[in-house]
Amino acid sequence: MTEVAVVTGAASGIGRGIAHRLAQDYTVILVDLNPTNLPLVEKEIKDAGHQAYSLLGDVGKRTTHINARELAESKGNLISWVNCAGWTRGAPMHDFPNDPAVLEELINANQIGSFWGCAEAVASFTTRKVPGAIVNISSVHGRRAWPDHAVYEMTKAAVDALTRNVAVAYGPFGIRANAVAPGAIMTPALEKSFVDAPDPVARRQSLELLTPMKRIGEPSEIAEVVAFLLSTRASYLSGQSIGVEGAWTSALGVPEIDNELAKRYGLDPKTGLPKS
Repeated sequence: MTEVAVVTGAASGIGRGIAHRLAQDYTVILVDLNPTNLPLVEKEIKDAGHQAYSLLGDVGKRTTHINARELAESKGNLISWVNCAGWTRGAPMHDFPNDPAVLEELINANQIGSFWGCAEAVASFTTRKVPGAIVNISSVHGRRAWPDHAVYEMTKAAVDALTRNVAVAYGPFGIRANAVAPGAIMTPALEKSFVDAPDPVARRQSLELLTPMKRIGEPSEIAEVVAFLLSTRASYLSGQSIGVEGAWTSALGVPEIDNELAKRYGLDPKTGLPKS
């Protein structure tokens, strides 16, 4: 029987990268609320010779996940589920706006959506006695703080906690759950933040400098870790939040670069970035 994976937030960015990678191994159910991009991703996957089906819906609503589960089960053996849908919006706590987009809607997408996804996934797995696997997309913001990101960080810390709960509660039944915590990843949203910044080059370099690997990651680099975590190669790995962030959260600030090595590698010794 065909193995099936559900991917929420599949219409762009990290979710799109995950959907393309998983389509190599699964029939993929693509879930998103973007009516323009979603069918394009489905077409890309089918044009590459793989199977994908789209489901338009808001992950903040349980019905979206119920529909995704039903569609997935109708296409084969649902064994993998990725909760990737989410977004961010910053605001200072001392002057927090009365705007649902920076509180209720953010929580619904990032936190509630992940909960309903896990709920439907484990309901499907336990009903059919399938040793399935779940990957939730968290963030470096779930373990470290940055000004004006309190709500976003709260939701991502909740995603990590949710992941642990699923792993512990359903581990006896062969069900695994892990999270992936990306750092700066080159998504359309991040690219737009560079364009909108007063100094796009400085904005990009500010992120590159914070990361010991001195570069921004690609969605495909997250997707490969997700594919591993869902696979039987990770059969004893559960309840973990894996940072995929170029060692960002391992660093105590931004250390100086060894001058001699910087010259050897053709890097700017002041920043560690390639010389322009």
